[in-house]
Amino acid sequence: MQHPNLESALAPTPSVREIPYNYTSADDRQALSLLLGPDLWGKLEELRTRRVTGRSARLLMRFFGEILIHRRNPFLFQELVDSAPRRRRFFRNIEKDLGIVSRNSNGEERVGEVLAASRKLLAAFRAEVEGAPELRRRMVRELGAVVGKDSVLFDPFTLVSHATDATDWRLHLPIAVVMPDDERQVAPLLAGIARLGLKAIPRGAGTGLTGGAVPLRPGCVVVNTEKLNRIRGVSERTFRLADGREAAAKVVELEAGVVTERAMEHAAERGLVFATDPTSAWACTIGGNVAENAGGKDCVLWGTCIDNLVSWRMAMPSGRHWTVRRVDHRLRKILPEDPVTFDVVDEDGALVKRIALTGADIRKKGLWKDITNKALGGVPGLQKEGTDGVITSAEFVLYPEYEAKRTLCLEFFGPDFDEASRVILQLARAFPFPDGGKEALSALEHFDDEYVRAIDYKVKAPRPETPKAVLLVDVVGHAADEAARGVDKIRRILDEHPNTELFEARDAAEAKRFWADRKKLGAIARRTNAFKMNEDVVLPLEALAEFARFVEATNVEEERYAQGRFVDRAEDLLRGAPPPKDDPEWLARKIPAALARCAAAREALVGADAKALRALAAIEALRRDLGQLVRGYPGLVAALDRAHREVRDRLVVLATHMHAGDGNVHVNVPVLSNDRPMLRRTEEVIDAVMAKVVALGGVVSGEHGIGVTKLKYLEPARVRELAVHRAEVDPGGLMNPGKLEDLAVLDQVFTPSFNLLELEARILQHGQLEALAKAIAHCVRCGKCKADCCVYHPARGMFFHPRNKNLAIGSLIEALLYDAQRERSTKFELLRWLEEVADHCTICHKCAKPCPVDIDTGEVSVLEREILASYGYKRTTVATRATLAYLDTRSPVANAAFHGGLVRLGGALQRAACAVAAPLQPEDARRAPYALQVLRSPVPPAPSETLRDVLPHCEQDQVLVLDPEGAPAQRTVFYFPGCGSERLQSHVSMAALHVLGSVGARVVIPPPFLCCGFPAHVNAKVEQHSRTLLRDTILFSQIRDMFSHVSFDGCVVTCGTCREGLEAMEAEKLFGGRIVDVARYAAERGLSLAAPAPEAGPGPELLYHAPCHDSLDGDARAVLARIGGFGKVEAVPHCCSEAGTLALSRPDITDAMLHRKREAIAEALDGRPRGAVMLTNCPSCVQGLGRNAAFGVEPKHLAVALAERISGPDWREKFRAQATRATAVHF
Repeated sequence: MQHPNLESALAPTPSVREIPYNYTSADDRQALSLLLGPDLWGKLEELRTRRVTGRSARLLMRFFGEILIHRRNPFLFQELVDSAPRRRRFFRNIEKDLGIVSRNSNGEERVGEVLAASRKLLAAFRAEVEGAPELRRRMVRELGAVVGKDSVLFDPFTLVSHATDATDWRLHLPIAVVMPDDERQVAPLLAGIARLGLKAIPRGAGTGLTGGAVPLRPGCVVVNTEKLNRIRGVSERTFRLADGREAAAKVVELEAGVVTERAMEHAAERGLVFATDPTSAWACTIGGNVAENAGGKDCVLWGTCIDNLVSWRMAMPSGRHWTVRRVDHRLRKILPEDPVTFDVVDEDGALVKRIALTGADIRKKGLWKDITNKALGGVPGLQKEGTDGVITSAEFVLYPEYEAKRTLCLEFFGPDFDEASRVILQLARAFPFPDGGKEALSALEHFDDEYVRAIDYKVKAPRPETPKAVLLVDVVGHAADEAARGVDKIRRILDEHPNTELFEARDAAEAKRFWADRKKLGAIARRTNAFKMNEDVVLPLEALAEFARFVEATNVEEERYAQGRFVDRAEDLLRGAPPPKDDPEWLARKIPAALARCAAAREALVGADAKALRALAAIEALRRDLGQLVRGYPGLVAALDRAHREVRDRLVVLATHMHAGDGNVHVNVPVLSNDRPMLRRTEEVIDAVMAKVVALGGVVSGEHGIGVTKLKYLEPARVRELAVHRAEVDPGGLMNPGKLEDLAVLDQVFTPSFNLLELEARILQHGQLEALAKAIAHCVRCGKCKADCCVYHPARGMFFHPRNKNLAIGSLIEALLYDAQRERSTKFELLRWLEEVADHCTICHKCAKPCPVDIDTGEVSVLEREILASYGYKRTTVATRATLAYLDTRSPVANAAFHGGLVRLGGALQRAACAVAAPLQPEDARRAPYALQVLRSPVPPAPSETLRDVLPHCEQDQVLVLDPEGAPAQRTVFYFPGCGSERLQSHVSMAALHVLGSVGARVVIPPPFLCCGFPAHVNAKVEQHSRTLLRDTILFSQIRDMFSHVSFDGCVVTCGTCREGLEAMEAEKLFGGRIVDVARYAAERGLSLAAPAPEAGPGPELLYHAPCHDSLDGDARAVLARIGGFGKVEAVPHCCSEAGTLALSRPDITDAMLHRKREAIAEALDGRPRGAVMLTNCPSCVQGLGRNAAFGVEPKHLAVALAERISGPDWREKFRAQATRATAVHF
């Protein structure tokens, strides 16, 4: 029997949490201090001890909870703004509750004070809600005049995705988000924001790790620079060096919103290096790099952002633009004795000031990174974290790429980190800077054993133990012999270190796999639902060993503390254990022995060494003994087990990784954000870390910035210097108020965290909402999902990459929990907000691979659509419903009617209507009604006949067997054409069969008109999808049984979504153990093509489009090279925009995707007057690419291209003759 007190004994000592709807890390003190101020919290604490029934207190707490959640949840706030009945009901209920409290107060003075403050708070919130429409109209008039009204945003999705950065710390929602698309707009924007009496916060990608872009005051407008994403080009400049010589160097000019990885790729394509490469390069932007003075792994060779900047432009609070230029660049990393001089000029070219610094001013002596000197003598923008203006563009020096690079992986074993520290120091000394133009280290990156375990690192050494650390090294040289000399130097160093193993990447592909582990480090936060304290510090290299010992010792003591907490909890449980109904005296006699065993365990912990603590020796022995003592009492056994899990989950662990060549150590502590004691203990541990860093001669930040989380560690003199600079350039306090100035905010910020009561947990379990919450729970907001996301396109205002979507979903789930309780409704009407999130996904799964915590947003989006459909909130257009019905039917008559009417005639009408509607189209599809949206781009004509029109008749219980012409078949394959290749782009399936015959394969073709089920799946047609999968599985199994005497060589497809659908049916188990694309199969079976004859002329240029659902897994060009005959084929990035039925369901979304694709096509076609053939391996993409006929681009499926190369332009006639030989076989 379980005693009710057991559950309370399970939880750690809680902070006071009586405010309902508080799904954050904030306790009542923090929440009420934010709402009413600390003085009122003190009065409430006094009243807490004098309660009688507590009814008034509960009503007050409910009021505070309602204000709190509406102020921080944009979906709920927007509901109040939009719905007059909800608004009246909300304020009427609150007035009623406050009236009850007033009547029950009996004139108590403190209650009166609290009530007065509460009514004042309510009045302010009412004014905020009722004034929102007019304020927004004013903002649209003022700011929309600068950037256009569509770039002034107030929708809940945008607001919540701009409420935090990668930290997940939050305080206030932004009041609006503005998105300039021209840097000349930014200064007028700031002036407009000032005229409105609001404040401004610059923001790039939101990948900051210290809360730098988090609004700390109400009334802030976020200025998002992601639309400023143009690379303006590379030019050559002349620089005067220290010795008086002149040297030429390449310089790249970038707008502030350019993603860092794009800049790096742009340079690499020209044989150059863009050296500012923060770990978040996949998402972070140039403006943020300048504002933070970002670093990265290449800093060991080329320095941080400040070392590589030539100049930058920024918008100032005054409404003017300034340009800052470095006048004495040395084309290398800054040394301590170097002069570092900046000229600041205004937009008229007049000199505002000259700032002369030295390398010693920029970085503390003995350190290669240091961003604690925030003022930098008054240099604007750089390292200021958005507190004095907005960076709008910048110029960087580019360096010639080293000709040779060798990638190494070092694994350190042994009892501690000492050997690794010594090796790092020796490496740094063996490759000094400057390097004299010889071999050098361009990267030296480390991660410790906590990360080794967190990322499931594959240990390369044949040792049955976990490495204490891993070090990744890039050795570069201007020639192969220089790089080889560098590797030899490292090998000689390691000869002295027997516990270190070295592995060298054999080629570029293996080197990429080595470095892929470095990008997975965000997985450290998986165990605490994606929240962690992430601090970076910088140490002298000589101090790394001592700091490593400190970290090790701290982790040992935290382990000792956690195990001691379990002993405490076990004792509490044993002392509070109620007598069971049966044999109570038996348990009573065991309790003293159990308590004595706990005391012995506590004594053992005091003297336990690190090895014993890590092995959990004392605690496991205690658990074993207690389990024996209380066996037969399941409630107590379960309580002890849960207490152990609770304690282990709350173990504070310091995990470190570092840019080792710079001494830049990143200290991460995963934390359960819903556990205030764990948060407090973690803060104490971080305080100790920072104190140790300073004592060792280091600094508290080298690249992350100061932001919110580190201000208390910054020297007060540095804060005052920055305040003087800000007062000079921003006397009105327009920029980023509270940032880098208000120490109190660290006690105010919070992070979302579900502290669910039993009722709320039951609400969440309803209608798959719990599954949705769990699916996104581990998101670490790193932005790795952004780079390849089809629905991220700033130029068209599309920012629906998974990171932003996950933030919105979390906020929406909170709103649903509140609404179900306060409105006492299970209709979940707020789910309608989810449809916009769910629709913005092509289910391409590209985000799953780079995600460090394995979130597949494609499947999350399908789940969202299923939830919407189950509640009746999923809208499906008539065109989509008709298409799904077409794909579902197997009737020959219905298929003929659909193909002739819907596909052929409907397509012709759409193309004609496109021409008529062209003059009526607005620039942005979002402003057009659906009827115009579907007419924004003409669909290409569909073939006049389907595959079944060419093949012999086949019944529903028959397959067709097509033997190759001439020689006997060498092998047998099962070909699944799918809807796209069989019914819509039927020439694809014909070509595939022709290609398979040409490589000597016998082909088994399934009955007519089978669908893989994927279209139904992504449209949340659960019953249709389930029925299709079951039907196809039965058919395939029966076909395999009929051909049991045949050994299948594979299941061949011409469509990536068909492959996914067949994988869901496990079709590969039936047909040769694999599902393979027709082009790859032909290559494997020896298809070899000669290049076109020279007399045939150059022919069209060949481009390649990789489908989102790529049946060739990114290997298309390698497959074509293996087959031969195609020459150079250039890849063109981004989604074709068709996305299956998405072009019919949401043409406004796919139009923005098409715009992005057309930009890429235009870039690829630049300088190609002959037009081009765009190869692809997806029938849906053939249709999507066909919308670009005006560019002179002819889309062609690889199967068709292969058929043409094999048999010439009349391949179809040859296939017709071939098809007549197909024979029908019953199964």
